Amino acid sequence: MVDNEILVQLLSWAKEVTPEEIILEVRIEQVLKGMGMQLSDADPYLLDLIEGFISTCKELVSPRAAYVMYDNASFDRTNYTTLVSGLELNTGKIVTSFLKKSKAVILFSCTCGEEVEKLSKSYIRDGHGLEGFIVDLIGSELAESITEFLHNYIENTVALAGYGVSNRFSPGYCNWPVSDQHLLFSLLKDNNCGIELTQSSLMLPIKSVSGIIGIGPSLKRTDYKCRICKDENCIMREK
Repeated sequence: MVDNEILVQLLSWAKEVTPEEIILEVRIEQVLKGMGMQLSDADPYLLDLIEGFISTCKELVSPRAAYVMYDNASFDRTNYTTLVSGLELNTGKIVTSFLKKSKAVILFSCTCGEEVEKLSKSYIRDGHGLEGFIVDLIGSELAESITEFLHNYIENTVALAGYGVSNRFSPGYCNWPVSDQHLLFSLLKDNNCGIELTQSSLMLPIKSVSGIIGIGPSLKRTDYKCRICKDENCIMREK
């Protein structure tokens, strides 16, 4: 339970950040990494192409980020689950171990909207596979940029009350079943940024991120422990 009234006042209980507050950052290096390349591998034409698409996508993006705080979370260190407001999330050993010292948890949702995804599909549909692929990668980076902004926003806010935050984790990573998206979204309630879930737990718009962040006086963000996770496709790997 949170015993710090200042923290509760700072975070309220739920909030959607205004789009004007959100800072977007997309690094060419990360786009190239998604293409299996390094900066030294790219010729000037490709670099100019990526830079142009980054600018275009930033103009198209409709960033949204929201969160809700729960101070009634508990952690089962035997079954590796997280109980939030009576609902059991199967967070697994890795995620639970990072959250176990939390006094409260933040559940969040972020999205960059549909327009970037539509642009990518239009290029692919018209036979411009490279351009469509680049735009798709930029969309992923934009979604992650919005999520990073929200994480930093929460970290800076709770620091005013002497608290820290954990790393962020999402269903589908670190052995947390993606099917838990439905439980997570039921806890988010109206703080879902307009994201819809399919029966198979796919988020729509696709370029969206949801997850959990722990809050506590002894918590701090650390490097992701990729060596203990078998998910080779994790977006946080080697960051």
